[in-house]
Amino acid sequence: MIADRAELLELIQRLCFDAGRVSVLGGWVVVTCSFGNPAAAAAHLNLGFSLLLLGILLLMFSPAAYQFPWIARVGAVVGKAVLHNLLAE
Repeated sequence: MIADRAELLELIQRLCFDAGRVSVLGGWVVVTCSFGNPAAAAAHLNLGFSLLLLGILLLMFSPAAYQFPWIARVGAVVGKAVLHNLLAE
């Protein structure tokens, strides 16, 4: 169990940071593969840029977890969804 509020915010901060790193990496891979392939659809580029921007947004949210707890909660929900969808088996 989580003992106190500081521990919870630290877990949420790490979740936002990890989801941001995975999103940036995934977006960067999709964008670079789409630029090298002339047959790539515009949807691939949109997906790649969306993942890249989402990752940057989550990385920007992670230090704000202590100052703005509601931002951390929103980032945690988005981070869980990103990690679940990108790392699903």
